[in-house]
Amino acid sequence: MENIVLNLFDVEKLLIKDAKEIIDSKKYDEGALIDLLNIIIDQFHRLVRDSEKIIKNSDGQQDYLHKIQNDLKREIEYRIRAEEKLKYIAAIDSLTGCYNRGMGIRLLENEVDNIRRNTHCLSVCYIDINGLKYVNDTFGHFEGDELIVMTCQLIKEVISEKDILCRLGGDEFLILFPNQKKESIEKVMDIIISNMENENKKKLKPYKFSFSYGIVQVNSDDNYSTDYIIQLADAKMYECKEAKYRIMMPKNHA
Repeated sequence: MENIVLNLFDVEKLLIKDAKEIIDSKKYDEGALIDLLNIIIDQFHRLVRDSEKIIKNSDGQQDYLHKIQNDLKREIEYRIRAEEKLKYIAAIDSLTGCYNRGMGIRLLENEVDNIRRNTHCLSVCYIDINGLKYVNDTFGHFEGDELIVMTCQLIKEVISEKDILCRLGGDEFLILFPNQKKESIEKVMDIIISNMENENKKKLKPYKFSFSYGIVQVNSDDNYSTDYIIQLADAKMYECKEAKYRIMMPKNHA
């Protein structure tokens, strides 16, 4: 006997068709019609139960998919935060919270490229904290770190948000002043030094804050490499150290 494969609801459709034909013919036995109606009702109940199961399973699948989506979203957010943290660690000096040497040099390269494209200028200030070795040798490296952090904080309080401060290493810092001329930066440094002198007057530390600095203005037509710019600012800083800002400590510790 040939197998007959019925599609979804084919059985129910046949039952409904038979019932309709019996009713239309007006030649039916009441008992037979009731039996057929009961069959149709049973089939309908079965369909309702099956539909409920399908819907329940579908809802469960939807809940599972939502859970997967939420888990995936949390994983992506975690990875983004982890990547941002790694970028931060790679760019920031752990002691002072300012940019480290590697990031500072990259930012200097970016600023040099920017002034060449837009015919602006850039001022670069090289800073060397006076007497760090004396503080380390006399009061310990923890106090030396305090000197570095406090000096950095005094600088941050004066420079603007668009200015870029980075620690080259040890007691040396670099400040980038985009689109600012050397003369205006001299005034900024005067304010920082004045604030340092006010801190020294409080006599909260057994030593005095001071630093030497050198400023170089880079114009759009200057064909300077970043290394050469840093060398120029460093040389200017040593001129300043020798001429004005000798550390206010014993000469053998200068």
